[in-house]
Amino acid sequence: MSKLTFTRTALLAGLLSLSGTVLAAQDPWPQSEVLTRLFVLRPSDGEKLARDLKLSPAQVAELRRMAGSERSYGRAAAQVLGRDEAAHLNGKLATMRAEKDRKTRLTLGGSYPAFREWVRVWWNGEVSGSQSRSRFR
Repeated sequence: MSKLTFTRTALLAGLLSLSGTVLAAQDPWPQSEVLTRLFVLRPSDGEKLARDLKLSPAQVAELRRMAGSERSYGRAAAQVLGRDEAAHLNGKLATMRAEKDRKTRLTLGGSYPAFREWVRVWWNGEVSGSQSRSRFR
């Protein structure tokens, strides 16, 4: 491989990994504590989600219940004291995220795609607002 080809390949790999990072920042589900933010920290946003998607009281109750579980895992991360504990917690978090997504799909049924789109738009608004506020500090 020539030096120029290697450089182009390395540049392309870097750009692809960067685009993945940007995409992840735009779609927080299920990696981020979205339900906690919607139903615990900013309940008015959770109410807006429920109204916009016309969720039933049972669906909202289940999302709130999952927010509590999500939050307890977030708190557990603050108690990690070493590399082994962190690795163990990361495994548990990956399992929890997959289960959270599975339960959300079951709970929302046909509304799941609209939920994902709503969360992406809401999240990007939150990120943009946060960036704007930090510029004025």
